Amino acid sequence: MKLAKRPKSTAPVATAHIRPGTAVREKGRQRSEAALDAATRILIEDGYAQLSTRKIAARAGMHPGNLQYYYRTKADVVRALLERYLARSLRDVETRLAAAARTPAARLRATLDAILDDQAGAGACQMFWEVWALAARDAQVARATAGFYERYREGVADALRGHNPRLGRARAVRRAALVVALLEGLTVWRLAPAGRARLDPQLRRELHRMLPRFAEEDD
Repeated sequence: MKLAKRPKSTAPVATAHIRPGTAVREKGRQRSEAALDAATRILIEDGYAQLSTRKIAARAGMHPGNLQYYYRTKADVVRALLERYLARSLRDVETRLAAAARTPAARLRATLDAILDDQAGAGACQMFWEVWALAARDAQVARATAGFYERYREGVADALRGHNPRLGRARAVRRAALVVALLEGLTVWRLAPAGRARLDPQLRRELHRMLPRFAEEDD
């Protein structure tokens, strides 16, 4: 997730893939948010195979034409859903960094904890598993998902360089890719019947030990 810079707007609605000129007024913002909430619930409760613009509209309590006024395609809904997730995660990271000690190690630790706790949110892992499955079948969704992870990787690279400014940008991005792969792969083990993805405390401690090493120079 993008961890370094605050977005220009703190509004929760992801607007990059909303049709231009829509969701400007409060009612429009509420409708676009309702559509994203509906899409999230469908992914978590019913699975990627059930995600369609018609079903999103029905779950959000609107006509399909109303949904397409804001989002032309299902892929646009998924893009906006991922952007909203990214923006909310960023705000949580920034809140934790503001409260963390000012040492680079403490800030890197706070960043890692924010990512791990964010994954533990009700349905978070389930939603992403379904998005991955959908991306395997839909090229547009695959591109949207790749864009999300590119920004996620860049953010982790910024966090690594914040810990060690001497780490070159290219190397930081490569190492960030490994960190992101590690954290996302870890979600496979974060299963919980109550909808909360739990993490073994010993694994968290190991991650706290490992992450600073990704920021170390080796030549």
